[in-house]
Amino acid sequence: MSDTFDFKPNAMDMNSPENAGEQQANLETGINESNSAAKLTLKGKLRERGFFSFCFIACVVIFLFSVVVYTVSRLSSDFAEFWARYPAFWLKFAQAKSTTYFYFSIAEWLLLSIPFIAVWYLVASWRAINNSKNQRDFYKWLTPLICILLLIVSDFFLAFGPCYFRYPLEKNLGIEKKGVSAQELFDTAVKVTEEMKADLDKVKFIYNGASMMPYSYPELVEKLNAAFERYAKKVDYIDTFYSYPKPIVLSELLTYTHISGVYSFMTGEANVNTNYPDFILPYTMAHEMAHQRGIAKEDEANFVAFLVCMESGDAYIRYSACSNMLNYLLNALHQADSKLYNKYYSEYCPAQLRGEYASYSIFFDKYRESKASEVAGTVNNAFLGTQGQKEGIKSYGLVVDLAVAYYKGK
Repeated sequence: MSDTFDFKPNAMDMNSPENAGEQQANLETGINESNSAAKLTLKGKLRERGFFSFCFIACVVIFLFSVVVYTVSRLSSDFAEFWARYPAFWLKFAQAKSTTYFYFSIAEWLLLSIPFIAVWYLVASWRAINNSKNQRDFYKWLTPLICILLLIVSDFFLAFGPCYFRYPLEKNLGIEKKGVSAQELFDTAVKVTEEMKADLDKVKFIYNGASMMPYSYPELVEKLNAAFERYAKKVDYIDTFYSYPKPIVLSELLTYTHISGVYSFMTGEANVNTNYPDFILPYTMAHEMAHQRGIAKEDEANFVAFLVCMESGDAYIRYSACSNMLNYLLNALHQADSKLYNKYYSEYCPAQLRGEYASYSIFFDKYRESKASEVAGTVNNAFLGTQGQKEGIKSYGLVVDLAVAYYKGK
């Protein structure tokens, strides 16, 4: 009798034909899933790389276009005038409107945060690149930085740079600007003084001779916006819009640079140093708002500020315009003819204006000699020189040429 052995394969036996097929199917499924995951990862990387490439190419195209616009503006005042009046105006309008409802200076806080952002960027990029075996990570961190720099330069070339090369202000005003004599400086100073005297009884002066602005900073903003609107209706070379010039938080420190205001083309903001005496504020604010509206040259911004302030229905704003303009005229007169300068002070200068200037001189003694002002002056000189203002910071004082021409034509 033979023994029989009934063999039943174990379900776990990997050598069984049925399980072999199942194993193969599972293996193929795993491979397919791995391939799908790899493909998704690859697609993600390609999509990310494509996004960075698109941004970089777009920034390069914008930059190249801005270079063309800026170059043509330097070569053709006709084109620069057109660009300043229309495309550049709307660019500045968009920038100003995007920041005007923040009641602090975005430009100031960006400037203060640059050291922290730079340290974070350097540390984060170094760690990412150091921990990665892929050298492309270096470009992933470098590309945004290059794009930001290209956009900043493009912004200047498109929105503000061309305004330096538009028609001279005297052409837009229809006056003839020539070299001025000492007598013309004297005569213009007398005319401006007569206009100022009409408002002196409405201006309040305190114990140290300084005048006092009779309203708050926000109220000044409203009054100057109204003055710009009134003035813009009378001329065709400048348009306007509502904006809120920003008070600088670190005004005390900024005073050591002798800077009373700054226009930030990157954020479209007019920024005002509120540490200066009251009579400086309206005129400075109007100056920076003139930059914001496309008047780039410093002497022209000074004179537009004067014209706008004189258009105001407020006595203190008109007083600010006259007292600041007289400061430029008298400084030029003192250099040209000391006898006429002394004659003006002895016969025409109101006692209130003498007190204002004396009080300002005492205030400024603290900041007069500073290394910060030397550095700021050197940087400003260099920048203005690159924009065709060969006189550098002395160009601010060239406003007297415009004032003389303007009053001769009145």
